[in-house]
Amino acid sequence: MAYNGAQDLVNLMIEEIQNHKKLELCDELFAENFINYTPPANIANNREGIRQVFSMTHVAFPDGHITVKDQISDGKKVWTRKVFAGTLTGALGAIAPTGKTITYEVIDILSVQDDKITEHWSVIDRLNLMRQLGQIV
Repeated sequence: MAYNGAQDLVNLMIEEIQNHKKLELCDELFAENFINYTPPANIANNREGIRQVFSMTHVAFPDGHITVKDQISDGKKVWTRKVFAGTLTGALGAIAPTGKTITYEVIDILSVQDDKITEHWSVIDRLNLMRQLGQIV
């Protein structure tokens, strides 16, 4: 499938995979040689790993939703500042479900080549997330 630029591809990924939980689109949107330069601990830095990250997030936060706040693109890379909001009703790694609704910011940088996402870097406000989940004071 052809996309109208890198930004449209990234927005499709956010909307369909992250918000609508369509993991079957990972193979279509992420390149076989995809590299995640900032994977969570114990998660592979490849396409299967990013699918695992999405799956874990969907299980932990079934109502999770991404809202894009800012986004720019140079045609090959897309920088997105977004807010994740959801209620922890499933386990998140070693964190048991709390029923708490949380929000935290994420900044993603995604490279696109030949209508596929090829690279990913992210900065997540984990301190704020852990505070909201009651894991730290």
